[in-house]
Amino acid sequence: MNIFKDCTEGLEESFSSVKIGIAGAGGIGSNAAMLLVRAGVRSIVLVDFDKVEIQNLNRQFFFADQVGLLKVEALSRNLQRINKDLSIEISSSRLTIDNACDAFRDCDILVEAVDDSETKSFLIEEWSLAFPDKQIIACSGIAGISPLAEVRTQRSGKLSVVGDFHSTLESGTFSARVMAVAAAMVAEIQSNLSGGKCVSCSGCTPGGVSLECNGRKIPLIGFPCKMVEKTIRGMVSSLKGADATGTIKIEIN
Repeated sequence: MNIFKDCTEGLEESFSSVKIGIAGAGGIGSNAAMLLVRAGVRSIVLVDFDKVEIQNLNRQFFFADQVGLLKVEALSRNLQRINKDLSIEISSSRLTIDNACDAFRDCDILVEAVDDSETKSFLIEEWSLAFPDKQIIACSGIAGISPLAEVRTQRSGKLSVVGDFHSTLESGTFSARVMAVAAAMVAEIQSNLSGGKCVSCSGCTPGGVSLECNGRKIPLIGFPCKMVEKTIRGMVSSLKGADATGTIKIEIN
């Protein structure tokens, strides 16, 4: 049985051929790993020195009977229950400036999922210097219960940072927000592997494309072109003759 049968044509091959390194197996790392394996990733490197604690269970991909186990060992077992053919390398070493790159040299994409600001900072810096051609996905601001719409992605070269960019761990870490950030990070990886567009469509609308209605421009950046065109045509058809004073101008490049 192929659990990846619903994957877009071409994307399954991209996911199955990459090796992804994840620093941290907590709320972000464990959920990102789970989502990556469900997406079809078959090779993962996982580094975390910590053990599963009872208070982790509100947001991390572990179970009550795994409390006390090393996170990398428990997560490895959980991921292989999704895909028994998964290749996973684990290390319980504490990441330092000296070993930040050692375990990840063979990885194609790097995921920063640690909760210590100092470690986060030197990981991104050391990875960027050592692996200038590798995509790095990091997180900043995963806490609290403010609207999920605040979660966004900022990109600079090969680095993508996902989060709300303001919340701190003092606000509490809850499953919905943590999972949303982890999912957005995996979506960013998917976008990178697909070349920034849906494999099955004609691409997404670039910057500058907009719908103009009564002089007000509504940006249409990042939506699949076919969906935008179909939606707009349907909207125009429904409005035609309904308001003699309204004007609609469509610009799709």
